[in-house]
Amino acid sequence: MPRHSPVHSSPLATAVAVTSATIALAATLLAGLGQPPTGERPPPASAGAVTADDRLLHDAEQRLLRDCMRRHGFTYEVFPLDDDSGATDFVYVLDDEDRARRHGYGSDLRRQRDARTASDPNRAYFAALPADRKAAALAAANGTSPKGLTVTLPGGGSLQRSDTGCVAESWRGLYGDLGAWFRASARVEALVRIRRSRVVADPGYRERLGAWRECMRRAGHAFAAPADARAAALSPERPLGREREVALALAEVRCGRDAELARTARDLDAHHGRLLAGEYRADVETRDRLRSAALPRAHRILGADEQA
Repeated sequence: MPRHSPVHSSPLATAVAVTSATIALAATLLAGLGQPPTGERPPPASAGAVTADDRLLHDAEQRLLRDCMRRHGFTYEVFPLDDDSGATDFVYVLDDEDRARRHGYGSDLRRQRDARTASDPNRAYFAALPADRKAAALAAANGTSPKGLTVTLPGGGSLQRSDTGCVAESWRGLYGDLGAWFRASARVEALVRIRRSRVVADPGYRERLGAWRECMRRAGHAFAAPADARAAALSPERPLGREREVALALAEVRCGRDAELARTARDLDAHHGRLLAGEYRADVETRDRLRSAALPRAHRILGADEQA
């Protein structure tokens, strides 16, 4: 995983990769949604470093999902949790010089990820289904209606999804209380974006951003913010080429260090993370409790699968 201004010290930084990956069955593997736009502030929410627990829960969800889809008459192949799934995610400012030298802004990693997506057997299987079977597969995965579970998100807005279908069944089988898991995990995941919005709006960050901008200008790169540099480096219309991408990434790392933007971002991220964790303590504690309780279930699910 990338090491852009790490956020691991925040109480809100525990991974949400398992939830996101399971939703991806319907949202990406089946529906084939495109990639979101890049380079926009605040930085996108991402799962952070993949842990052994993340991988265990993901694998157990995948087994439950596979078995449920099979019962509905569809083929589904489990996929591992990708350690580089967030390799091109952007968090404040690049601060890992070794990684910048090897990968720049991650255009090579993005191409590898896109190639893995293109070769995904679940995509190929779904694309080959006739129209009526595609509709049935989506209903099997998601339920017949996006209703049943509703959560009001921090900062406003709400989220709905079905409480039936194989995605819901896999969550229920792993986390027990489907409604509590859906609400707590969705609310905690929403806090990541709120935290990052607060960081980039913080006067301390804005002050260091000005120093970073001046440093980059002296290095020959006129960008208002790291997000703009990243967008330019990863533009599919006008790719920089590897040498220029790496040079720009290294300049960003050095200016992030010299202008103290990277250190300030880390400190502010931890600070606002602590505040939000206290403000939404009940959601964080519920999410963590359900995750912990799911770990022994995940071991049993995977053990039964290996014995079958």
